[in-house]
Amino acid sequence: MLKKDSRYFRLGLTLLTVIIVSVLFGVTLINIGTVFSVVKKIISTFSFVIYGIIFAYLMNPLQRLFEKLIRRLLVKSNMTERGVKKLSRTVSVLLSLLIFILLIYGLLAMVLPELWKSITETFSPENLQMYYEKITAWLSDTLKGSPFEDWLRENDPVKVVQDWLTKELDIFSTIGSVVTEAYGIGKVIFNMVIGLVVSVYLLMQKEKYIAQAKKFVVAVFKQRGADKVFEIGRLTNKSFGGFMVGKVIDSLIIGALSYIGMIILGLPYALISSVFIGLTNIIPFFGPLIGIVIGGVLILLQSPIQALYFLIFELALQQIDGNIIGPRILGGRLGISDFWVLVSITVFGTLFGFGGMLLGVPVFTVLYTLVSQAISGALRKKQLPESTDCYYSILAVEDLNDHEKNFGEATTFFSGDTFETEYDPDDDFEYEDASE
Repeated sequence: MLKKDSRYFRLGLTLLTVIIVSVLFGVTLINIGTVFSVVKKIISTFSFVIYGIIFAYLMNPLQRLFEKLIRRLLVKSNMTERGVKKLSRTVSVLLSLLIFILLIYGLLAMVLPELWKSITETFSPENLQMYYEKITAWLSDTLKGSPFEDWLRENDPVKVVQDWLTKELDIFSTIGSVVTEAYGIGKVIFNMVIGLVVSVYLLMQKEKYIAQAKKFVVAVFKQRGADKVFEIGRLTNKSFGGFMVGKVIDSLIIGALSYIGMIILGLPYALISSVFIGLTNIIPFFGPLIGIVIGGVLILLQSPIQALYFLIFELALQQIDGNIIGPRILGGRLGISDFWVLVSITVFGTLFGFGGMLLGVPVFTVLYTLVSQAISGALRKKQLPESTDCYYSILAVEDLNDHEKNFGEATTFFSGDTFETEYDPDDDFEYEDASE
């Protein structure tokens, strides 16, 4: 009988683990559609917890600021240290929640009336008639002299579209789709409300939950594995916290600058366009373009020349954001190239919808960092350079020796400094247990 510490036992156990992992990986690839459906179902089921974590991250800087101020005010009171902690934590969380709710209410109070006004003005009978005349005149000029000119003279484009919609759309399926969408929107709103409650619990006893998570990790993993989990946790916390808070602040600034600029230029739909630009700016890379397209279409229906001014102004504003405002707030680059940003947004957005587009970048950043660190560790074990510069022109591995001589000691493959932000969520780990 083989002993547990024998070489053959460890070799057999490793081989068995590899076989099991390979089989599971193969089954996952074969049933990849089913796996993604299950993952999406799990995420949908626990979406209120995800909303709660997101809201807690957004409110956390405010809560910390209020707590420090309140503790300074209560330091000279006759209350015990424990009483000061509980009172300052409770009041700071409630104040942060109140401000968060007021911001959401203020945003909706500004957007919804303006949105309704824009819709009623855009689709009013007078404007629809104007659009019809402009489109018909444009089609007549464009198709003049072409084989379609006779068809356009004999047919009304609007009536053709109406007949097609009547033929293709089933009224019952349309009603069913509307009901389904309404149910989905109602479910999202319900989960967001529950998420606010979850965020309060998380902020009230965040140190306790972190300590419980550490306790579980230490109990399950060996020391080396537990330390690695802690490292991943700190990296994830910094990446998510810095990215989310930074992008929200950046988007608020861009939305405000957009509104001020549109007012100065005398452009219509200034408020609703600026709100859409600010909201979509949270999505990296092509998110701002979505807001520009929405605002541009609204203005285009009223004045093409003003739409051109709007486009030029917003593109210039995005250049300022990308080169000055964004780097100052987010602390520079995310640590991944624009190509990987695009890939992460596309992949996570396809799999998990709008939420995937928002969280895809920080998730991918964490994965990218872990892979980079693993590659650097493997290269160090092989005593090979970690700098990417050393690999541009090599034809064989032995060419790396010449690069080491030319470049000296290689720099690290990945620098964690790229994640530094003005907001440091790691400070939360320094608190004592507030539940005591």
